[in-house]
Amino acid sequence: MEKRIIPIIFGNDKLRLIISEIVESRKNFGNLDLRLANKNDLHKNKKSILITDSEFVAKESSHVIKFDSIFIINCNGETIEMDKFNSRIIVISIPMQIRDLFQQVSISLDQIDSQIARKLNFKNFTYDPSMRTLSNDNLYLKFTEKESQIFNSLIDDANTHISKKNLLKKVWSYNDDIDTHTLETHIYSLRKKIEKNLLLKDLIIFVDNKGYFLNKEIL
Repeated sequence: MEKRIIPIIFGNDKLRLIISEIVESRKNFGNLDLRLANKNDLHKNKKSILITDSEFVAKESSHVIKFDSIFIINCNGETIEMDKFNSRIIVISIPMQIRDLFQQVSISLDQIDSQIARKLNFKNFTYDPSMRTLSNDNLYLKFTEKESQIFNSLIDDANTHISKKNLLKKVWSYNDDIDTHTLETHIYSLRKKIEKNLLLKDLIIFVDNKGYFLNKEIL
C-alpha cells in the first residue's frame, strides 16, 4: 500500500522536539508517511491532512486553512476559533497518546477517500456533496443544508428543467406549509451567494412554464 504523506508543523518548541524524535526514529505508522514541515512547504502541494498545534494556528492560520482536515494539538488549553476554517477540525488535548493520534489520522484519511469518490468534477469547479462545497483553487462556497438540497436536486435534473412544484417536493418533502415564495427566496439567496463567492452569473436559470435549470456549462 502506498504511504500517504502527512505534513507536521508546530509552534510549540517542546512539542516539536518530542514529535521530531518520534518521526526521526522511523517507528511504524502504518500507511502514514509523516513529514516535518515549515510553513512554506504547506503551499507546495495539495494535501488533505495537516497535524499542527494551537500555537502555530494562532500565528499562522492563513497557512493551514486549505487543508480538508486539521488535527490541532491544544498545548495550552486555549479556545480555538473554528469558524475561521472551512476545514474539518479535530482538537486533541494534552496529555495524549501519540499512537491514538496517528490512528485518528488514518481513519480520517479513509473518510476523505470516501468523500473524494463522491465528488463531482466540472470543467472549472468541484462539488463535494458531503462537505456541501463548490470550489476551485481560488474560489470557495459553502452551502447551507437547504441550499445543498436544492443544488443536489438541480444536478439530478441537470439535463432538463425542474418545475417549482417538483423542486418543492424534493427539497421540502411534500410539506403543505411550504409555498413557492419560500423556494423563490432560497433560490434568490443562493444565486447571490454563487455570484459573490464564485463570480458566476446565471448558474441557476428559470424559464417560464418549464422551471429551474442548472447551467453546468459555466461550472
